[in-house]
Amino acid sequence: MAPRPPTPSAAPTSSWFTPKRLLVIFCVINLITYVDRGAIASNGVNGSEGTCTESGSCTSGSGIQGEFNLSNFEDGVLSSAFMVGLLVASPIFASLAKR
Repeated sequence: MAPRPPTPSAAPTSSWFTPKRLLVIFCVINLITYVDRGAIASNGVNGSEGTCTESGSCTSGSGIQGEFNLSNFEDGVLSSAFMVGLLVASPIFASLAKR
């Protein structure tokens, strides 16, 4: 009778890749992608606010900032509010996509 081949033992499973950790990893990747391609790049094309000279002549601004007469601070808050909304919505939609 031929000897039996050794039975393969079950490979130990890695418990590092839990669903919560993967969700955190994907959210961080999403944040990096947003900051890299979204907020920094789009803030440069928002335009500029209107300016007035001492002689009283004023020029209208351009882009979003000029169209809505936003200060630099308000323009920054607008970009930050979008980022916070994206960060809050990412885990919610990720959990909905899992279903």
